[in-house]
Amino acid sequence: MADMAAGVMTASGEVGPYVPPMPPLAERVDWLRLLRAFRRNTLDAFPRACLSEPAVSLRLPGGGRVVLLNGPEAVRQVLIGGAESFARLPAARRVLGPIAGRGLVLAEGEPWRRQRRVLAPAFTPRNLPLMAPHIARAAEAACRRLDAGLGEPVDLHAEMQRLSLDIAATSMFSLEAGPFEVAIRAMVSGYLGTLGRPTVADFLLPPGWPTPAGPRRALFRRRWLALVRAVVAARRAQGAEGAPRDLFDLLSAAHGEAPDGLLADEVGTMIVAGHETTASTLFWAATLLARAPAVQDALADEADGLDLGEAGAAAALPVLRLARAVVQETLRLYPPAYMIARRAVRASEVCGAAIPAGATVMIPTWVMHRNPRWWERPEAFLPGRFLREGQEPDRHVYLPFGAGPQSCIGAQLALAEATLVLARLARDYRLVLVGDRPVMPVATVTVRPDHDPAFRLSRR
Repeated sequence: MADMAAGVMTASGEVGPYVPPMPPLAERVDWLRLLRAFRRNTLDAFPRACLSEPAVSLRLPGGGRVVLLNGPEAVRQVLIGGAESFARLPAARRVLGPIAGRGLVLAEGEPWRRQRRVLAPAFTPRNLPLMAPHIARAAEAACRRLDAGLGEPVDLHAEMQRLSLDIAATSMFSLEAGPFEVAIRAMVSGYLGTLGRPTVADFLLPPGWPTPAGPRRALFRRRWLALVRAVVAARRAQGAEGAPRDLFDLLSAAHGEAPDGLLADEVGTMIVAGHETTASTLFWAATLLARAPAVQDALADEADGLDLGEAGAAAALPVLRLARAVVQETLRLYPPAYMIARRAVRASEVCGAAIPAGATVMIPTWVMHRNPRWWERPEAFLPGRFLREGQEPDRHVYLPFGAGPQSCIGAQLALAEATLVLARLARDYRLVLVGDRPVMPVATVTVRPDHDPAFRLSRR
């Protein structure tokens, strides 16, 4: 199982692993190409030198500098041990602030420590059994929708977005997403596709200076908060029923008497993070499995006979080793945190490179996940690499959810969601991509497809 074939014929006539299409690394990058790429596709800006050099430095107009750091030592120094020396970028606040507000994803210093401490109990592995039935219920509803269109082309990207939003609504609020689904999907997709794209002004203008997108982002912020507060109000109207039954109960208990504004920011962040990350992971996993029928069949065999419904989903999770490995490999090839950026608070040295105060430091997860120094056949889809006992990937070079104290607090929940849903899809359906057009990744805030391909599903 470790190196199962994906069903792709090689030049020698043998069946080899599937290698998904990816944008090539740039041979040369200057500051102008780097800044333009943030607007169109950040993946176009990563230089090939990142595969071999521990640090690649680019000068910006006015004396600024961007340093790309490309190894585990940089991860340890910047993300794990350097919280006091490396802060979040002002550009991140400009881009994510309309959604996250004062939430954990943008908090720093003592507010971050307090909020992380408050939220951590809600995301411990012991709460996964509480979430699993909600995930299974949403997956069952998605399968009913898919059954209605069997044999016809289906937009699986849109369906995975709807499914992941259902999961967020049910696992967080014990609510049906229906009354809010259209508005949430429209606002999140619209923002990430337009105002959520970083601009040159976001990076070059000092903190506090107005940007051209500022007024429209402020308008979005007001509309987004109003929507999130409506969701919170609908959930509060249900009242409490003794033991916590969803994530909202856990978050409310954790926040205690915290003002609703902060709770709304945390809830809004969780909706977007859970919705977007899970939908993206499931979509990319589906495109990989559609081109790797042997892996798809092995997934179906693993899930066959398991109870993946509300009653059995929690118990099935530990058994779904291959499904989890496929999710992990998908996150390696299409990491949500495809780049981690920080601003140097003070001058330092990392990986032998001088980092002046005020410099922008970037750790390109996308490149690290493809570096042959740390990965065997890094361009290939090989979920078996995550099944080898005693050969787990180095946690300093596998970074789908970041690393260190500020890594994604919901990582285990996201893995559980994607594992259960993927197992259910593979058990019930054969997935086939319609047409031969490559599906290329485009990264701005998240990694999305350059187009929404059609899939055709048939019952197993």
